[in-house]
Amino acid sequence: MLAKSLFVAAVGLAASVSACSYSNRGDGFEMYVYGETSCGTGNHYEQFYGSGLNPDCDCYNFASAMNDNMKSFTFTASTYHLVKLFENADCGGSSLGSSVGNWMDTSVSASGQKTSSFQICYTGPL
Repeated sequence: MLAKSLFVAAVGLAASVSACSYSNRGDGFEMYVYGETSCGTGNHYEQFYGSGLNPDCDCYNFASAMNDNMKSFTFTASTYHLVKLFENADCGGSSLGSSVGNWMDTSVSASGQKTSSFQICYTGPL
């Protein structure tokens, strides 16, 4: 019985971990933002994607349901794409984090949950 319980727990853990994954669609960048940890979609989620080829950077705002509610996310991009997270809409307020290339967080910190917008900057050759 214990072995079966451990197996069921392991399968459940594997399923919850595998919910978050990097995209293979092939867009310049893709950002998936979730209202639940481990990329659960039951409490809202949003997706953003595009070429991301603007060296002057583009800003993207979350829908109001996701403001201050980002519990997990995946960002898929090349190493030429920089993403910056911001506390306020229109990429204003405090910067809450940044990364170049792929970035995933399955359980965002309390301060990171305050994210309301993000910026994509292209740093490579055009």
